Amino acid sequence: MNVSLLAVLYLFIAVTALVAVLLEDLLSAFITLSFTGVLMATVFALLRAPDVALTQAIINSGLVTSLLLVAYSQTRKTPHPPEVCDECPSWLQVKVPAFVCSVLGLLLFRGLYSLAGERSLPEASAHYLARTLEETGALNVVGALLLDYRAFDTLGETTVIFAAVSGVSILLSGGRRVQSGHGLSYIVKRGMALLTPFILLYAASILFLGHLTPGGGFQGGSVFATVAILMCVVYGTGFEASRISSKSKETLEAGGAILFVLVGLLGIAWGAGFLSNLPAPFSAGTPGSLLSAGNMPLLNIAVGLKVGAGLSSIFYAMIKILELEDD
Repeated sequence: MNVSLLAVLYLFIAVTALVAVLLEDLLSAFITLSFTGVLMATVFALLRAPDVALTQAIINSGLVTSLLLVAYSQTRKTPHPPEVCDECPSWLQVKVPAFVCSVLGLLLFRGLYSLAGERSLPEASAHYLARTLEETGALNVVGALLLDYRAFDTLGETTVIFAAVSGVSILLSGGRRVQSGHGLSYIVKRGMALLTPFILLYAASILFLGHLTPGGGFQGGSVFATVAILMCVVYGTGFEASRISSKSKETLEAGGAILFVLVGLLGIAWGAGFLSNLPAPFSAGTPGSLLSAGNMPLLNIAVGLKVGAGLSSIFYAMIKILELEDD
């Protein structure tokens, strides 16, 4: 491992993050923050954590940047009245957020320090690295941890996504959806048309091969959601909405959650526990084949449906604007 290269990357990450915070122009801050995410993904890849690197590149540099840019385009450019800022004391604007961030930072480092002192962690990691293929049939150790050894945690994460989608939908309900039919320029549209099949193929490979290679349902679903967002931005909201309605997205999201629970109940039907890895015919193939790793491919599909439809639904809720009545 090149320590000098990592040190340089750490320095650039700190600098770009600081610049993103200090920039007054939001558009420049979003682009700088996206570049910070790319540097962090590079660091994760150098540290031999490809799953984390893939998630960082897709979520931070891709999906989050797209959401921020769309939210920025939908905001009004008029500044707040001066009296609104004058009513808020200076200590409340600076000191209170700094105090809260300091306390949270201390708690975070305290938790990391306590984890570093655990003696069982090296033994557990050695067991997972040595026995994952034998016990689960999966080549991707991270995928096996998320969908077999710690499948309950993944179920909790999907529940968090459901709660987030529900909360955003409730908070932003009562508005009307902006129907933009023109989109961007002709060159951008043609470029998007050429790239979309390759992006969808890439998303499918991440989703269906998550038990064999770095990736899985969360990363694959995020790429699918990014494609839906890009189509909406490039071609206009009416183009994408006419092909995949909001009701269809809600159905897919609910279907992913139901599929995850049903696969978990199959473990009980097979005489094991809830969300236990299933034997044949789910593991009909040899390790390394598509039909291996038990029910992990099915769980990846369920998570992909949940994440892809959920994030896409959040985006469509964000681009709603409230109808303002004329005074």
